[in-house]
This record gives sequence, C-alpha cells and structure tokens, in this order.
Amino acid sequence: MQRDDSVPQPRLLHIEADYSPAVSKADSRTDLRLLRVEEYLQARSLSVKTQRAYRQDLQHFLRWTDKAWAAVTARQITQFKTHLLRTEDGERVLSDATVKRILGTLKAFYGWLWRSGYVDRDPTLEVQLPKLAEPEADNLTDEQVEKILAAVIGMKLCDRNLALFAVLQHGIRAEAATLLNVGDFDGKHLWVRQDKADSKGVVPLDDEGVQKIQAYLGWRVSQGEVLQPESPLFVSASRRNRGARIGYDTIDKLVCQLREQTGIEFHAHQFRHTYATNLVLDGMNPYHVMTLTRHKSVQSFRRYTKAADQQAAEAAFYETKRRKHKTEPPLEQ
Repeated sequence: MQRDDSVPQPRLLHIEADYSPAVSKADSRTDLRLLRVEEYLQARSLSVKTQRAYRQDLQHFLRWTDKAWAAVTARQITQFKTHLLRTEDGERVLSDATVKRILGTLKAFYGWLWRSGYVDRDPTLEVQLPKLAEPEADNLTDEQVEKILAAVIGMKLCDRNLALFAVLQHGIRAEAATLLNVGDFDGKHLWVRQDKADSKGVVPLDDEGVQKIQAYLGWRVSQGEVLQPESPLFVSASRRNRGARIGYDTIDKLVCQLREQTGIEFHAHQFRHTYATNLVLDGMNPYHVMTLTRHKSVQSFRRYTKAADQQAAEAAFYETKRRKHKTEPPLEQ
C-alpha cells in the first residue's frame, strides 16, 4: 500500500507543564485575614514599634488556626487561650503577662472587626484575661545611681552620656529619649512629643539636668555643628553614623558596658521607676507624679505608690503606739 504524500506527517508537540502552585482556599483566606490586620493597623494611630508588636501578637492566632475571622467561634477562642497557657516539660511556654497581652490584642482587633461590619459577632467577649500579680516598682538606690553616674564620667563621649542619663533620670523612656530634638529643650523643660501609647507631655528638669544638657549642646557647637530645632538631641559619634540620631540599641550598649563596670544588674527603664518612686516617697502628690510620668492608667502607676504607702503605714503604726504608750497609766509597783 502506497503512502499518500498529500497527508502531512503528524508532529509531536512538547507542552511545558505549569508547575506554579495553585492558590488554595486556605491561602486565599489567610491572605484576606492578613489584609484585615493591615487595615486595622492603618486605621489606628500607632507607632511602628507598636504595629510590629500587634502583628506578632495576632500571628500567634493566625498560626494556630486557618479559619476566616468571621468563622471563629467563642469556643475556639477559649481553646486558643488553653493553647497559649500550655506547658512543655513541666514549664509554661508563655508567661501570664504574654498570654494576657496576646489575648488583649485579639480582643481589641475583634472589637474593630465587629464595629467595621466584617463580623456579626465578637467571639472574644466571654473570654477573660489572666489576672496578674500587682507589679512592684524596680527602682535603684541612691548609692547605685551614684555608682552608675560615676562610671559614666569615665566613658567616652562623657558630655553626651551624662546628658542622656540625666534625661532618663527624669522618667523619660529610653526610646522616647532617642526621639527628642534640640527644639524640644527650652532650657528648663523637655517636650516629649513621641512616646509609648501616645503619652506626650512636658517634663520639668532640675538644675543639674539642665546643666548637663546645656554642656552637651555647647560641646557640639564647639565641634562646629550648627544646631537646628529639628536636629536630634542625641547623636552618634561613630565613624559610620556620625551626626545621626542614636537608636535604642545605643542606650542598650551603654547600659551593658555600665553593668560590667559597676557590677550592678540594671536596665535603662529602672531610672523611670526610680524617678517616680522617689517623688512619691518625697511627699509629692501621686496625681502630679502621674502627670509628669504621663501614665494613663492608675493601675499601672500603682506600683510607684506602694512603697510610699508602706512607709506611711509604718509611720502611722509607730505614732499610734507612741500615743497609746504616752496616755496609758504606769503599772503599779
């Protein structure tokens, strides 16, 4: 049988397979959940650090379940709380404080979802947060402060570091101190314009604090720097970042060096504790102290008044005993 040359020969075509992964329903749902998280953060006036903390808290829940926000039930929130409170090898994986923070973030987020119309119910309403023991003030003694400041004098950049620690000694948080500008110092006060939980305010300075800041700014001018109101109050002197605003890591490194030199185990935030506690112990109205520290919660400020309350209670005890002893008739011989 002869082959019909008019019929074209068949050709084999090599079809490339599409190996790109298909987007599953779970992936799509997860993406949508993340979009809601970002929308929530954009709707609030939060610092970059706070936004990062909120994302991390909500990621605990996103890793635990793949359910859409609207599909989560109150029972599942309770199960998630149990998951957070779990133990491994006989020890808790997360502290009560961490569990409370994560659940608190989840509650706030679901409240926003409900108000925004994304869910028709809030499954977190009936879940209670763990109760925490009332925190104690972690203040430094006068002797410890003196030893730390004496060590600062022997460090490089003495003028800057003395001014920096003077700011910390006035109850200003370390990160807020790094965000101060030259214009925030008016020769008598510091204007805290950026701080945790938007706790802005004016902090009066004592004479020693004013002198240390003025000495540092004078030194910078003597180095040929032209200071502008928007210039950072505290700048780096390293080759790589000379003249740039210092960050929290700079303060952390300084504290680490001072811990080694003094043998005192302390952290920068203890200066804030010391400031508030000493003012209350010196008899200042706690409400006024709370104004200077820019606390918004009386409960969180309570740690600073406990020492003064204890001191006052002991004084009242001994005064009561003294009066009673004075009025009692002498025993018959």
